[in-house]
Amino acid sequence: MKLRKLMALGMAGVMAFSLAACGGGGSEEPAADNGNAAEADGGEEAAAGDVNKSIAYIVGNLGDKSFNDSGETGMVKLREAGWDCKTIEAGDETKADKWEDTMLDAIDEGYHYLVASSTYRDIMLKLAEEYPENQFIIFDDSMDESEIPDNVAFIFYAQNEGSYLVGQLAAGMTESGVVAVNVGMDNPVISDFVTGFINGVQDYDPSVKVVKAAVGSWTEPAKMKELCLAQARDKKADVFYQVAGGSGAGLFEACKENGTWAIGVDSDQYTYYKDSENPELADVILTSMLKNVGDSFVAFFDQVEAGEDVWGKVNSLGLTDNAVGYVDNEFFQENVPQEVRDAMAEAAEKIAAGEIDVKSYYDFADESEYQALLDSVTP
Repeated sequence: MKLRKLMALGMAGVMAFSLAACGGGGSEEPAADNGNAAEADGGEEAAAGDVNKSIAYIVGNLGDKSFNDSGETGMVKLREAGWDCKTIEAGDETKADKWEDTMLDAIDEGYHYLVASSTYRDIMLKLAEEYPENQFIIFDDSMDESEIPDNVAFIFYAQNEGSYLVGQLAAGMTESGVVAVNVGMDNPVISDFVTGFINGVQDYDPSVKVVKAAVGSWTEPAKMKELCLAQARDKKADVFYQVAGGSGAGLFEACKENGTWAIGVDSDQYTYYKDSENPELADVILTSMLKNVGDSFVAFFDQVEAGEDVWGKVNSLGLTDNAVGYVDNEFFQENVPQEVRDAMAEAAEKIAAGEIDVKSYYDFADESEYQALLDSVTP
Protein backbone atom coordinates (compact mmCIF):
# COMPACT_ATOMS: atom_id res chain seq x y z
CA MET A 1 0.00 0.00 0.00
CA LYS A 2 1.38 3.43 -0.90
CA LEU A 3 2.27 5.70 2.01
CA ARG A 4 -0.20 8.31 0.76
CA LYS A 5 -2.99 5.87 1.65
CA LEU A 6 -1.32 4.91 4.91
CA MET A 7 -1.11 8.54 5.91
CA ALA A 8 -4.85 8.96 5.33
CA LEU A 9 -5.29 6.48 8.15
CA GLY A 10 -2.44 7.48 10.41
CA MET A 11 -1.61 11.13 9.91
CA ALA A 12 -4.07 12.42 12.47
CA GLY A 13 -2.23 10.88 15.38
CA VAL A 14 1.15 11.88 14.04
CA MET A 15 0.14 15.49 13.50
CA ALA A 16 -1.88 16.23 16.58
CA PHE A 17 0.94 17.51 18.75
CA SER A 18 3.37 18.76 16.11
CA LEU A 19 3.09 22.29 14.86
CA ALA A 20 2.74 21.44 11.22
CA ALA A 21 4.68 22.60 8.21
CA CYS A 22 7.13 24.96 9.73
CA GLY A 23 6.29 25.95 13.19
CA GLY A 24 4.22 27.23 15.97
CA GLY A 25 5.27 30.83 16.00
CA GLY A 26 7.65 33.09 17.77
CA SER A 27 6.23 33.37 21.28
CA GLU A 28 5.00 31.02 23.93
CA GLU A 29 1.89 32.77 25.20
CA PRO A 30 -1.41 32.86 23.30
CA ALA A 31 -3.37 36.03 22.68
CA ALA A 32 -7.06 36.62 22.09
CA ASP A 33 -6.40 37.96 18.59
CA ASN A 34 -3.76 39.90 16.71
CA GLY A 35 -5.08 43.42 17.07
CA ASN A 36 -6.11 43.65 13.43
CA ALA A 37 -8.85 41.11 13.85
CA ALA A 38 -12.52 41.87 13.99
CA GLU A 39 -13.99 42.44 17.45
CA ALA A 40 -16.07 39.58 18.82
CA ASP A 41 -19.36 41.24 17.95
CA GLY A 42 -18.13 41.64 14.37
CA GLY A 43 -18.50 37.91 13.88
CA GLU A 44 -22.00 37.99 15.36
CA GLU A 45 -23.04 40.75 13.00
CA ALA A 46 -21.74 38.72 10.10
CA ALA A 47 -23.68 35.72 11.34
CA ALA A 48 -26.89 37.70 11.39
CA GLY A 49 -26.28 38.94 7.86
CA ASP A 50 -23.82 37.52 5.36
CA VAL A 51 -22.33 34.77 7.53
CA ASN A 52 -20.38 33.36 4.60
CA LYS A 53 -18.06 36.37 4.70
CA SER A 54 -16.75 35.61 8.21
CA ILE A 55 -13.49 33.72 8.78
CA ALA A 56 -11.63 32.69 11.93
CA TYR A 57 -7.95 31.95 11.27
CA ILE A 58 -6.57 29.74 14.05
CA VAL A 59 -2.80 29.96 14.39
CA GLY A 60 -0.24 29.06 17.04
CA ASN A 61 1.46 32.44 17.35
CA LEU A 62 2.23 35.18 14.91
CA GLY A 63 5.75 36.56 14.72
CA ASP A 64 7.51 33.45 13.38
CA LYS A 65 8.63 35.37 10.24
CA SER A 66 7.62 32.22 8.40
CA PHE A 67 4.60 29.93 8.04
CA ASN A 68 2.11 31.57 10.40
CA ASP A 69 2.93 35.10 9.27
CA SER A 70 2.55 34.03 5.65
CA GLY A 71 -1.01 32.93 6.39
CA GLU A 72 -1.74 36.26 8.07
CA THR A 73 -0.81 38.15 4.89
CA GLY A 74 -3.75 36.37 3.27
CA MET A 75 -6.09 37.40 6.06
CA VAL A 76 -4.97 41.02 5.60
CA LYS A 77 -5.82 40.85 1.89
CA LEU A 78 -9.18 39.23 2.59
CA ARG A 79 -10.03 41.95 5.12
CA GLU A 80 -9.20 44.55 2.51
CA ALA A 81 -11.54 42.73 0.12
CA GLY A 82 -14.41 42.99 2.59
CA TRP A 83 -14.23 39.72 4.49
CA ASP A 84 -14.67 39.72 8.26
CA CYS A 85 -11.53 37.88 9.38
CA LYS A 86 -10.46 37.23 12.94
CA THR A 87 -6.96 35.89 13.59
CA ILE A 88 -6.77 33.93 16.83
CA GLU A 89 -3.43 33.01 18.39
CA ALA A 90 -4.07 29.71 20.14
CA GLY A 91 -0.56 29.11 21.50
CA ASP A 92 1.94 26.32 20.96
CA GLU A 93 1.56 22.62 21.81
CA THR A 94 1.75 23.35 25.55
CA LYS A 95 -1.67 25.01 25.16
CA ALA A 96 -3.18 22.10 23.24
CA ASP A 97 -5.80 21.43 25.91
CA LYS A 98 -7.30 24.87 25.14
CA TRP A 99 -7.35 24.64 21.33
CA GLU A 100 -10.84 23.17 21.02
CA ASP A 101 -12.31 25.77 23.38
CA THR A 102 -10.65 28.48 21.30
CA MET A 103 -12.37 27.19 18.16
CA LEU A 104 -15.70 26.81 19.93
CA ASP A 105 -15.46 30.44 21.03
CA ALA A 106 -14.99 31.48 17.40
CA ILE A 107 -18.05 29.48 16.36
CA ASP A 108 -20.07 30.99 19.22
CA GLU A 109 -19.03 34.46 18.06
CA GLY A 110 -20.61 33.70 14.70
CA TYR A 111 -17.60 32.94 12.52
CA HIS A 112 -18.71 30.63 9.75
CA TYR A 113 -15.39 29.48 8.25
CA LEU A 114 -12.64 28.11 10.48
CA VAL A 115 -9.18 27.97 8.92
CA ALA A 116 -6.39 26.03 10.64
CA SER A 117 -3.32 23.99 9.76
CA SER A 118 -2.81 20.24 10.08
CA THR A 119 -1.75 20.86 13.69
CA TYR A 120 -5.45 21.15 14.53
CA ARG A 121 -6.70 18.44 12.17
CA ASP A 122 -8.30 16.14 14.75
CA ILE A 123 -10.17 18.97 16.44
CA MET A 124 -11.33 20.47 13.15
CA LEU A 125 -12.71 17.14 11.92
CA LYS A 126 -14.48 16.59 15.25
CA LEU A 127 -16.08 20.03 15.15
CA ALA A 128 -17.04 19.59 11.50
CA GLU A 129 -19.18 16.66 12.56
CA GLU A 130 -20.69 18.53 15.51
CA TYR A 131 -21.31 21.78 13.61
CA PRO A 132 -22.44 20.81 10.10
CA GLU A 133 -23.66 24.37 9.44
CA ASN A 134 -20.07 25.65 9.67
CA GLN A 135 -17.31 25.01 7.15
CA PHE A 136 -13.73 24.06 7.96
CA ILE A 137 -10.52 24.55 5.96
CA ILE A 138 -7.53 22.44 6.97
CA PHE A 139 -4.40 23.61 5.20
CA ASP A 140 -0.99 22.03 4.74
CA ASP A 141 -2.52 18.58 5.00
CA SER A 142 -4.08 15.81 2.94
CA MET A 143 -6.59 13.03 3.45
CA ASP A 144 -8.31 10.27 1.48
CA GLU A 145 -11.11 12.18 -0.25
CA SER A 146 -13.61 9.41 0.41
CA GLU A 147 -13.30 10.22 4.12
CA ILE A 148 -13.54 14.04 3.94
CA PRO A 149 -16.85 15.47 5.28
CA ASP A 150 -18.89 17.68 2.95
CA ASN A 151 -18.23 20.76 5.08
CA VAL A 152 -14.44 20.33 5.10
CA ALA A 153 -11.83 21.31 2.53
CA PHE A 154 -8.14 20.50 2.57
CA ILE A 155 -5.42 22.67 1.05
CA PHE A 156 -2.24 20.73 0.31
CA TYR A 157 1.01 22.29 -0.92
CA ALA A 158 3.68 20.63 -3.04
CA GLN A 159 6.47 21.63 -0.67
CA ASN A 160 8.64 18.93 -2.24
CA GLU A 161 8.66 20.91 -5.51
CA GLY A 162 9.81 24.16 -3.93
CA SER A 163 12.35 22.29 -1.82
CA TYR A 164 13.74 20.63 -4.95
CA LEU A 165 14.61 24.06 -6.34
CA VAL A 166 16.45 25.23 -3.22
CA GLY A 167 18.15 21.83 -3.09
CA GLN A 168 19.60 22.68 -6.49
CA LEU A 169 20.75 26.01 -5.06
CA ALA A 170 22.43 24.33 -2.08
CA ALA A 171 24.26 21.88 -4.32
CA GLY A 172 25.37 24.68 -6.60
CA MET A 173 26.65 26.87 -3.74
CA THR A 174 28.46 24.36 -1.53
CA GLU A 175 32.24 24.39 -1.49
CA SER A 176 32.67 21.53 0.96
CA GLY A 177 30.32 19.14 -0.81
CA VAL A 178 28.09 18.87 2.29
CA VAL A 179 24.81 20.70 2.87
CA ALA A 180 22.26 20.49 5.70
CA VAL A 181 18.49 20.46 6.07
CA ASN A 182 17.37 21.00 9.66
CA VAL A 183 13.78 20.79 10.84
CA GLY A 184 11.82 21.68 13.94
CA MET A 185 10.04 18.35 14.36
CA ASP A 186 9.51 15.35 12.14
CA ASN A 187 6.10 14.74 10.58
CA PRO A 188 4.92 13.73 7.08
CA VAL A 189 4.75 17.28 5.73
CA ILE A 190 8.25 18.06 6.97
CA SER A 191 9.54 14.79 5.54
CA ASP A 192 8.15 15.90 2.17
CA PHE A 193 10.26 19.07 2.40
CA VAL A 194 13.33 16.96 3.14
CA THR A 195 12.60 14.48 0.33
CA GLY A 196 12.27 17.19 -2.29
CA PHE A 197 15.39 18.98 -1.05
CA ILE A 198 17.52 15.83 -1.27
CA ASN A 199 16.13 15.10 -4.73
CA GLY A 200 17.13 18.58 -5.92
CA VAL A 201 20.61 18.32 -4.42
CA GLN A 202 21.26 14.94 -5.98
CA ASP A 203 19.92 15.88 -9.41
CA TYR A 204 22.23 18.90 -9.47
CA ASP A 205 25.31 17.03 -8.23
CA PRO A 206 25.10 13.39 -7.06
CA SER A 207 28.38 13.77 -5.18
CA VAL A 208 26.99 16.31 -2.70
CA LYS A 209 26.06 14.87 0.69
CA VAL A 210 23.17 15.98 2.92
CA VAL A 211 22.98 15.99 6.72
CA LYS A 212 19.52 16.14 8.24
CA ALA A 213 18.50 16.69 11.86
CA ALA A 214 15.55 17.77 13.99
CA VAL A 215 15.78 19.96 17.10
CA GLY A 216 12.50 18.64 18.53
CA SER A 217 10.75 22.01 18.77
CA TRP A 218 9.47 24.88 16.65
CA THR A 219 10.46 27.45 19.28
CA GLU A 220 14.05 26.73 20.35
CA PRO A 221 16.49 28.78 18.24
CA ALA A 222 19.32 28.25 20.72
CA LYS A 223 19.21 24.48 20.19
CA MET A 224 19.10 25.00 16.43
CA LYS A 225 22.15 27.26 16.56
CA GLU A 226 24.19 24.69 18.48
CA LEU A 227 23.09 21.95 16.08
CA CYS A 228 24.20 23.95 13.03
CA LEU A 229 27.52 24.93 14.60
CA ALA A 230 28.19 21.24 15.28
CA GLN A 231 27.27 20.25 11.72
CA ALA A 232 29.61 22.90 10.31
CA ARG A 233 32.42 21.78 12.62
CA ASP A 234 32.01 18.01 12.44
CA LYS A 235 30.46 17.44 9.00
CA LYS A 236 31.82 20.52 7.16
CA ALA A 237 28.32 21.57 6.09
CA ASP A 238 28.38 25.03 4.51
CA VAL A 239 24.83 25.60 3.18
CA PHE A 240 21.90 25.23 5.61
CA TYR A 241 18.17 24.92 4.82
CA GLN A 242 15.82 25.49 7.75
CA VAL A 243 12.30 24.06 7.98
CA ALA A 244 11.83 24.86 11.62
CA GLY A 245 9.50 27.79 12.30
CA GLY A 246 10.69 29.96 15.17
CA SER A 247 13.67 27.66 15.77
CA GLY A 248 15.00 28.64 12.36
CA ALA A 249 16.40 31.91 13.69
CA GLY A 250 19.14 29.89 15.35
CA LEU A 251 20.20 28.51 11.98
CA PHE A 252 20.63 32.04 10.63
CA GLU A 253 22.61 33.01 13.72
CA ALA A 254 24.93 30.03 13.27
CA CYS A 255 25.45 30.84 9.59
CA LYS A 256 26.28 34.44 10.46
CA GLU A 257 28.81 33.28 13.03
CA ASN A 258 30.40 30.70 10.71
CA GLY A 259 30.24 32.65 7.46
CA THR A 260 28.09 29.99 5.80
CA TRP A 261 24.98 30.34 3.64
CA ALA A 262 21.38 29.82 4.72
CA ILE A 263 18.08 29.16 2.95
CA GLY A 264 14.84 30.28 4.56
CA VAL A 265 11.37 28.82 4.28
CA ASP A 266 7.69 29.67 3.76
CA SER A 267 8.08 33.47 3.53
CA ASP A 268 10.69 35.92 2.23
CA GLN A 269 12.88 35.67 5.31
CA TYR A 270 15.58 37.93 3.86
CA THR A 271 13.11 40.80 3.79
CA TYR A 272 11.69 39.93 7.20
CA TYR A 273 15.11 40.03 8.83
CA LYS A 274 16.33 43.05 6.87
CA ASP A 275 13.45 45.01 8.41
CA SER A 276 13.89 43.50 11.88
CA GLU A 277 15.95 44.25 14.97
CA ASN A 278 18.56 41.77 13.62
CA PRO A 279 19.11 42.94 10.03
CA GLU A 280 22.57 41.36 9.89
CA LEU A 281 20.95 37.91 9.76
CA ALA A 282 19.45 38.75 6.38
CA ASP A 283 22.92 38.81 4.84
CA VAL A 284 23.30 35.03 5.05
CA ILE A 285 19.90 34.16 3.52
CA LEU A 286 20.43 33.44 -0.17
CA THR A 287 16.74 32.82 -0.78
CA SER A 288 13.68 31.31 0.88
CA MET A 289 11.56 28.42 -0.33
CA LEU A 290 8.15 30.03 -0.57
CA LYS A 291 4.98 28.36 0.54
CA ASN A 292 2.51 31.07 -0.38
CA VAL A 293 -0.01 30.27 2.34
CA GLY A 294 -1.58 33.74 2.33
CA ASP A 295 -2.05 33.76 -1.43
CA SER A 296 -3.62 30.31 -1.27
CA PHE A 297 -6.18 31.59 1.25
CA VAL A 298 -7.13 34.46 -1.04
CA ALA A 299 -7.42 32.14 -4.04
CA PHE A 300 -9.45 29.62 -2.03
CA PHE A 301 -12.01 32.15 -0.80
CA ASP A 302 -12.24 33.66 -4.27
CA GLN A 303 -13.30 30.18 -5.38
CA VAL A 304 -15.77 29.92 -2.50
CA GLU A 305 -17.29 33.27 -3.42
CA ALA A 306 -17.57 32.14 -7.03
CA GLY A 307 -19.40 28.99 -5.97
CA GLU A 308 -16.70 26.61 -7.18
CA ASP A 309 -16.41 23.02 -5.99
CA VAL A 310 -13.83 23.03 -3.18
CA TRP A 311 -15.58 21.05 -0.42
CA GLY A 312 -15.09 17.40 0.47
CA LYS A 313 -11.82 17.30 -1.43
CA VAL A 314 -8.08 17.97 -1.30
CA ASN A 315 -7.19 21.16 -3.16
CA SER A 316 -3.60 20.47 -4.24
CA LEU A 317 -1.38 23.43 -5.10
CA GLY A 318 2.14 23.45 -6.51
CA LEU A 319 4.46 25.34 -8.84
CA THR A 320 1.83 25.56 -11.57
CA ASP A 321 -0.44 27.43 -9.11
CA ASN A 322 2.34 29.73 -7.81
CA ALA A 323 1.70 28.14 -4.42
CA VAL A 324 5.37 27.26 -3.95
CA GLY A 325 8.58 28.71 -5.34
CA TYR A 326 11.61 30.69 -4.19
CA VAL A 327 12.60 34.31 -3.65
CA ASP A 328 14.41 35.85 -6.62
CA ASN A 329 15.52 39.21 -5.24
CA GLU A 330 18.55 41.46 -5.68
CA PHE A 331 20.52 39.71 -2.93
CA PHE A 332 19.90 36.34 -4.57
CA GLN A 333 20.98 37.67 -7.95
CA GLU A 334 24.12 39.29 -6.55
CA ASN A 335 25.32 36.22 -4.64
CA VAL A 336 24.23 33.23 -6.71
CA PRO A 337 26.15 32.52 -9.94
CA GLN A 338 24.18 32.81 -13.17
CA GLU A 339 24.62 29.11 -13.99
CA VAL A 340 23.00 28.11 -10.70
CA ARG A 341 20.13 30.56 -11.17
CA ASP A 342 19.62 29.27 -14.71
CA ALA A 343 19.51 25.67 -13.48
CA MET A 344 16.88 26.57 -10.87
CA ALA A 345 14.73 28.46 -13.36
CA GLU A 346 14.95 25.63 -15.89
CA ALA A 347 14.03 23.08 -13.23
CA ALA A 348 11.03 25.17 -12.18
CA GLU A 349 9.79 25.28 -15.77
CA LYS A 350 10.23 21.53 -16.20
CA ILE A 351 8.45 20.72 -12.94
CA ALA A 352 5.53 22.97 -13.90
CA ALA A 353 5.40 21.32 -17.32
CA GLY A 354 5.48 17.82 -15.84
CA GLU A 355 8.91 17.05 -17.31
CA ILE A 356 10.46 16.56 -13.86
CA ASP A 357 8.59 14.40 -11.35
CA VAL A 358 9.93 15.43 -7.95
CA LYS A 359 10.19 12.71 -5.34
CA SER A 360 7.61 12.94 -2.57
CA TYR A 361 7.59 11.41 0.89
CA TYR A 362 3.96 10.44 0.30
CA ASP A 363 4.93 8.14 -2.55
CA PHE A 364 7.26 5.97 -0.48
CA ALA A 365 5.89 2.53 0.24
CA ASP A 366 6.81 2.84 3.92
CA GLU A 367 9.01 4.72 6.35
CA SER A 368 11.98 2.49 5.63
CA GLU A 369 12.17 3.84 2.07
CA TYR A 370 12.42 7.38 3.41
CA GLN A 371 15.11 6.33 5.85
CA ALA A 372 17.00 4.66 3.02
CA LEU A 373 16.99 7.98 1.14
CA LEU A 374 18.45 9.77 4.20
CA ASP A 375 21.08 7.08 4.66
CA SER A 376 22.10 7.23 1.00
CA VAL A 377 23.20 10.88 1.23
CA THR A 378 24.67 10.95 4.74
CA PRO A 379 28.34 12.04 4.72
